[in-house]
Amino acid sequence: MPLDPKILRKNSEQLERLERLVSTGLDYEVDLGGGWTAAVAFAHMGFWDRRQAELLRDWNVGDPVPESATDDQLNPVLERFWQQLTPEVTGQMAVYAAREVNEIIESLSDDKVEALLSMGKEFMLARGNHREEHIDQIEREL
Repeated sequence: MPLDPKILRKNSEQLERLERLVSTGLDYEVDLGGGWTAAVAFAHMGFWDRRQAELLRDWNVGDPVPESATDDQLNPVLERFWQQLTPEVTGQMAVYAAREVNEIIESLSDDKVEALLSMGKEFMLARGNHREEHIDQIEREL
């Protein structure tokens, strides 16, 4: 089964939004609530896209797709590290990771796409949804 073109389009659109936002000279310290700043949101997006890139790359060469049972516990732990990063670095990390995972997703065979979808793992392919949520949040606060 080929990947729904809407997913690829949204991934690309949200990468473009992310690139534009990062290139604007924004205030990375803008408060998003809950102890998050724009910089923390960028680091968060970068981490999760990089994680999906690594999982997809490994899976594409035969490794099993790991379960995500502990993912909800990672954000609070990683948040402390994200807060210590240089703010501008977080934006570049997010852009780099988004580009990387988009390229991997676009290179997956139809069989690999179908397997992920049948396992209920569309989120691994539809990265634009996650980016959109946080880009919207940052833009609202700016």
